[in-house]
Amino acid sequence: MEMSKSRRKNPIYMVISKFISKYGIPTILLIVSLILVGAPLLMAVLWSLVNPDYPWSYGAVLPTHLSLFQWDFVFKFSGIIEAIITSYSIAPLVTILSFILALPTAYAIGTYSFRGKEFTRIIILLPIILPGMVVALFLSRVFRFIGLSQTFFGVVLGHTLMAIPFMLRLLSTSFEAIPRDVPDAAANLGANTFWKFRDVYIPMILPGIFAGAIFTFITSLEEFALTFIIGTPDYTTIPIVLFSYLGYKFFRTNAAVVAILLMVPNATLLFIADRFLKTDFLSTAYGKL
Repeated sequence: MEMSKSRRKNPIYMVISKFISKYGIPTILLIVSLILVGAPLLMAVLWSLVNPDYPWSYGAVLPTHLSLFQWDFVFKFSGIIEAIITSYSIAPLVTILSFILALPTAYAIGTYSFRGKEFTRIIILLPIILPGMVVALFLSRVFRFIGLSQTFFGVVLGHTLMAIPFMLRLLSTSFEAIPRDVPDAAANLGANTFWKFRDVYIPMILPGIFAGAIFTFITSLEEFALTFIIGTPDYTTIPIVLFSYLGYKFFRTNAAVVAILLMVPNATLLFIADRFLKTDFLSTAYGKL
């Protein structure tokens, strides 16, 4: 009892209690989430603007001098421009290839009942369950045997393997969400399989296609292990440049620049997805449904 009374008299405890009673727990959780997300982003921006003549030393809350030297250095000497071109050449191809390969399988899973359906769902998620470096090491042996190692198509195919589970999961859930009486009604009106697919299924799964494309695109942009094992040194992407600055010497300032270049487009795509899609589609991408 005495402990409880003394805690209630504590000014910090009283301020927190009043804040909770006034704004509620959801508001507090939102503020905490913004701090957890915003603090690393702010630190990345500040580190990318550190003036090398005035290092950000231990004890200083903020950098004493800011400059664009780190940005200029990264764009001149790191090969980041070629990495950006490579990354944004691979990601759209991975997205298209993932959609083409995932559509028939997703249609079968979402519209038919068959033995081993749940097992198939688990197999679909294996590429993202297994450690990326393990997948890359064993896949590289296969690619080297068939002549796809250190080739552009090999990198695209490797990225597709890691990204296709997102597309498959979203499309199959989209097909499952379509009421069975809708395609049946189209069939009763004389629509064959092609017209049902074009006029019924595709318009109704467009949100799933859009969500799958975004997550597939982002997965390709962020993929490091497969690119490093299969593509380097001939093909360098943004994550390869980023990890090169996170090695033994750990160039924090240069890594911050590359991290921002990787993070901002991805955050923009996720914001678009959150703005135009239902939460269900985003949750499904991570296998929560």
